[in-house]
Amino acid sequence: MSTQRWCLLFLMGWAQLAWGAPDKVDAFLRAEMARNHIPGAAVAVVRDGKVIKLAAYGTANLEWNAPTSTRTAFQIASGTKMFTAVLLMDFVGQGKLQLDDRVCQYIADCPPAWKDITVRQLASHTSGMKPGPVNADVSSVAVAVEAAKKVPLALAPGEKAAYGSDDFVILTHVLEKVGGAPYPQLLRDRIFTPLGMTNSGFDHAILTEEDIVLTSDVIPERAATYQWRTDHQQQYWFVYPHYTLAAGGLFSSITDMSRFVAALMSDKLLKPELRSAMWTPPTLNNGKPSSFAVGWTVGRYRGRSEVGHSGGPALSDTVYYPNDKLAVVVLTNQRKLVPNLAHGVANFYLPSPPFLNDPGITDATPERTQALKQLLPALVEGKADARHFTGSAKDALTDLNEWLPIQLGGMPRLSRLVLLEDSADHLTRTYRAVYGKDQTLRWKVLFSQSGLIAELDVADE
Repeated sequence: MSTQRWCLLFLMGWAQLAWGAPDKVDAFLRAEMARNHIPGAAVAVVRDGKVIKLAAYGTANLEWNAPTSTRTAFQIASGTKMFTAVLLMDFVGQGKLQLDDRVCQYIADCPPAWKDITVRQLASHTSGMKPGPVNADVSSVAVAVEAAKKVPLALAPGEKAAYGSDDFVILTHVLEKVGGAPYPQLLRDRIFTPLGMTNSGFDHAILTEEDIVLTSDVIPERAATYQWRTDHQQQYWFVYPHYTLAAGGLFSSITDMSRFVAALMSDKLLKPELRSAMWTPPTLNNGKPSSFAVGWTVGRYRGRSEVGHSGGPALSDTVYYPNDKLAVVVLTNQRKLVPNLAHGVANFYLPSPPFLNDPGITDATPERTQALKQLLPALVEGKADARHFTGSAKDALTDLNEWLPIQLGGMPRLSRLVLLEDSADHLTRTYRAVYGKDQTLRWKVLFSQSGLIAELDVADE
């Protein structure tokens, strides 16, 4: 064999080693997989349209011991809404409809109560329609729309964001009417095929009328979905009826998801003004912005604007920072999670938050702060004692002890607790908890007069 060929083989092997070399992201995700009983996972990090991290870990199917790959198709659940939003904005860009069109323009025999509902309100969950359970017996989008017409509105349009309502059912009808094809075909023609997303699609799973047989289409390289039950895994299968597919049910690989978010960093899918409109939340009737934009959640993280969506609640977790042109996608096949893995990965790529060293305000009752500081480690370990709580916080303690370890157990050790807000009676307080060097959370606490915790809420910031 020639020297040149030996050199070429050496360089190819070195390139594969460098691509697959463990790094901090690998270490973080493997630790979280072990801690949270996640059989398989995959991650993509995309900066300025280029994939800078693409990896898969663990097992896609435990029964067959099939390894996860970057082509494994994961159930992304409500992450599907991001694709629905892009499809909607594509039609807006083509002039086929407008976000502020009244939905009654597209629906025959439209109920009078719907006369003020807009397409934008459907896509942002602010239509006022009543949240309700999925009905697997509904056979089509048309039947679902007719059923929705008979249900009174829960709220006035624009009153508040209510997730899980019939919004996306009606939106599906509008998209199919405007696009002239079924929703899955519209996604395939307008997004999947142009982007080369060859591992994305729907399984069209259905239950028989007797609810005793489940059938579905074949999804190549599909990951089985699991949920951890005390000491063992159970396979979990959520059936998305056909009329709900715009809200959830898509399967996609991490390679395909990386292509999707990369395309959103350019004009390949949507022009800048359409992306901006998609990520702008509507103003509610009270003058405040909604927490949902057009099919995407909106917020801030580490002091920067963030859009994204999770699903399952954390089979898929996508975050995108438009000003940084940085996106992180994490897919797993363990449904009993909270969507914090994408943030955990993003922490390795985003700078420290600008508010990290803010001193906070003067603490008039430092003994309460000290009591909370001593309690937080027990909450993270799921071992908080009921004697520290009262009211709704005490009632919810079992859930807190179950879910907070899942959400926060991977955080570094608590470094400091900073008081940010305090009520006049010193009972309602907001703290910034700093973990390790630069990871932060906001804890909002309502104390009783006797110093017990009556309400407790934790959020990213």
